[in-house]
Amino acid sequence: MIMNRSRWLFMLVLLVSGQVALSQPGISFDLKKPEKFENRKLGSEKTDDKKYTVTRRFVQNTVSHYNYYFNANEKLKDILLRAKTDHKDDFSELISFYNYTIDGTSRYKTDLDSVIYKTTAGILLHDLRTNWVDNFYLLMGQAYFYRKSFDSAYLTFQYLNFAFSPKEEDGYDKVIGSNSNEGSDAFSISTNEKRNVVKKVLSRPPSRNEALLWQIKNWIANDELAEAAGLIQTLKYDPLFPKRLHADLEEMQAWYFYKQQLFDSAAAHLENAMSNAANQQEKARWEYLIAQLYEKSGKQELSLKYYERSIKHTIDPVMEVYALLNSIRRNNDGTSNEIAIQQAIDALNKMGRRDKYLMYRDIIYYTAAKMEIDRKNPEAAKLLLQKSIRSSAGDMLQKSKSFLALADVSYQQKDFANAKKYYDSVDMATVAPEDLAAFGNRKEALGMIFTQQNIILRQDSLQKIAAMPEAEREVLLKKMLRRLRREQGLKEEDPAVYNPGFVNTNAPPVDLFNASAAKGEWYFINAAAKSKGFGDFRSKWGTRPNTDNWRRFNSVQRQGPAGKENMQEYVLTEDAAAKPLSLESLMDKLPLTPEKLKTSDDSIMNAQFVLAKTLQDGLEDYSAAITAYEAFLQRFPGAPQEEEALFNLYYCYKKAGETSKMAQVKSMLESKFGNGKFSNIVKNPGAVDSLSKRAGSALYEEIYTLFIEGRFAEATARKKSADSIYGKHYWSPQLLYIESVYHIQERNDSVAKIALGNIISLYPGQPMAVKAQRLLEVLGRRAEIENYLTNLQIERPAGDSSM
Repeated sequence: MIMNRSRWLFMLVLLVSGQVALSQPGISFDLKKPEKFENRKLGSEKTDDKKYTVTRRFVQNTVSHYNYYFNANEKLKDILLRAKTDHKDDFSELISFYNYTIDGTSRYKTDLDSVIYKTTAGILLHDLRTNWVDNFYLLMGQAYFYRKSFDSAYLTFQYLNFAFSPKEEDGYDKVIGSNSNEGSDAFSISTNEKRNVVKKVLSRPPSRNEALLWQIKNWIANDELAEAAGLIQTLKYDPLFPKRLHADLEEMQAWYFYKQQLFDSAAAHLENAMSNAANQQEKARWEYLIAQLYEKSGKQELSLKYYERSIKHTIDPVMEVYALLNSIRRNNDGTSNEIAIQQAIDALNKMGRRDKYLMYRDIIYYTAAKMEIDRKNPEAAKLLLQKSIRSSAGDMLQKSKSFLALADVSYQQKDFANAKKYYDSVDMATVAPEDLAAFGNRKEALGMIFTQQNIILRQDSLQKIAAMPEAEREVLLKKMLRRLRREQGLKEEDPAVYNPGFVNTNAPPVDLFNASAAKGEWYFINAAAKSKGFGDFRSKWGTRPNTDNWRRFNSVQRQGPAGKENMQEYVLTEDAAAKPLSLESLMDKLPLTPEKLKTSDDSIMNAQFVLAKTLQDGLEDYSAAITAYEAFLQRFPGAPQEEEALFNLYYCYKKAGETSKMAQVKSMLESKFGNGKFSNIVKNPGAVDSLSKRAGSALYEEIYTLFIEGRFAEATARKKSADSIYGKHYWSPQLLYIESVYHIQERNDSVAKIALGNIISLYPGQPMAVKAQRLLEVLGRRAEIENYLTNLQIERPAGDSSM
């Protein structure tokens, strides 16, 4: 009873919304005449004046079909094919329902307008009694749909629904939904498709029933799901709805449930719609989608079944690889979870070694790494991710995803130096828009941490060398000097080392291929010649890393240490290009005097404090910040930042829930800094440090003024300094917006996007957030806009023009 009421309610809405179309006599439709036919009486206007003879019927039907409908339909098929070709699925995520998007088809607006023009002409130029008029309207509605003109598509399908509804014997319209359509008590809104053999051969089926399905499709695409649900239910129980369209109705139901993320129901209905797939590849794609939907519903057996079907049917190697990967991950054969995961990882590694999957090893190793991450095995995951990166065969998106995963694993292990390096290699397009602001903040904080750690490591290494006994230090430096000379092609007694102005013009160039081999013997098959050449090369160029820029020794030298074991050599030679290599130049770097040692200690002290503060404010990693503050206070008692360090340590202990240690730090603050600024804050937690707040606000107002005045470089430098003191608490949306404009001007689009993302995430609902969203959208189309303005032809008026 409830179902019947819902059907009648839907029909009432349908009838009210379509009364304009019903009020029009016959099948007239407000179509605009093409310009070249404006002064001509067209075939559609002669419908009432001419008899519809057999000859006229044949001519009009033939011309309508082959001259207009066929061409328009072929063009629409071509547009859809191009949109499908442009579409690229990401098989690591839930793929889209269709292998094209409406945004993709709407890019071919000019071609779609041509289809609409062709169908309009097909209607207006011919007798309206032909068998193809309803087909023209259906094609027109489809063109509007693919053009993303949902309102126009709705009106076209709605007109087709009412103008071509069932008629009485005397020509009057039957009431849509009445039982007179069926001739019994059954409720129906469909058109009865019982036709004779001649009609079946010479014409297409009536398009009205298909228009009802396209109306559902139009509503779903426009997110009008309630309207779509009503019509789906009506057609589902309609006894006259033709069997040939049952698969289409199942497809609409599947898409409806897909849009609502009811994955189990979507998969079940999509199974019933498989016959609608245009070809074997589209069938395999839908099988892959069904497997994904069942996987999300927790039905692993059904998921595995459809992944295996997809593997059998697909001709897309990427889909095959992902289907294989997913089937391996889901197939546990009833074994325990840990054993199943290990079996899957072993299968993936075996798959990666096969030549057949050479081009997809990056995807295979990435999938295995994700499984290792899931079972909390970060070291194995890192090795697999590094394999994935090395195996990359040109898929930069996958390579970036591997770098991102590797950076996340390193970050979780608090390996901040490597995490920073890996984050620098991530393409911003890989990061989800909602995570963009957090990603930018983390990357910026890691950059600061990396800098401070390098300062500490460098100064510690220099002090360690300086603390050696003089004899041992001299032996170490001479050994390093000899190695460096060899790498630069300098002899041990070369006068150029001690006299930079000396140039030996008489020395002949070294011939690396000169050997005592017999004439005519090829160099590379002569072991003696190869050995001599290799030795001469090492003597001239030193031991070089296997990189493209091996000739540029300075660039290799400045890449920094790969680890702590060669840090001592690195800190002594990183600016070797600035000074000639000599024992004195190396000794000059060491803190051997009290003044140099104090400078070195001050560098370590400041770096250690900034490091701890960045861990606290930038990353909000309170456990790591506690370790850094404790190391700072232990190494530098009585430092100028001691009070603030104790206060920050108190705050970190509070965040970590270590109340006993909080009491110890509070006692230290009161005993050492009884009337200090930070000590008073701890004594009176509710009090607000208005002086500090005013100072911070005044500083950021000065920075804001610098941005307004256009002094961007100075403003950016001042802001970085202020952020290191006050964190991000004094950022304003206006300041961020102007900063992003500066970065756009400097063509640092990725940095600008981070700033705009910060506005949207930190200040949602504010007017500046709306402006930031608009600017972000414009920035995404920067190349298109600049190209348009570059090619824009402007005609200037003549000098004496009144304009």
